[in-house]
Amino acid sequence: MIALEIFFGIAQIVILLIIMSAISTFATAQKAYNDRQAAAIDGLAGDIKTLNDKIAALQESAGTVTPEDQALLDELQAAAEAATAKIEALDAQTPPAVPSQP
Repeated sequence: MIALEIFFGIAQIVILLIIMSAISTFATAQKAYNDRQAAAIDGLAGDIKTLNDKIAALQESAGTVTPEDQALLDELQAAAEAATAKIEALDAQTPPAVPSQP
């Protein structure tokens, strides 16, 4: 009888260690995932600031659209498309919300 109790006690400890290991593995993976998202968000913030600075430079340009202005407009459009692609990629990293249980 005592041997059976010891066996079940050891089994419970092993199960607890397995659960704790799984939680630790998940926590490590989740931290890496969160770090990737934080880096992506920081990168987007920098991209948006750069776009806003270039837009301000265009708004300060007087007169007609110069070739330099047109080049800047083209660059802005390409940068906006790249930022949109990054935002979509960031959204794709995030799993959809779990449906609520009725």
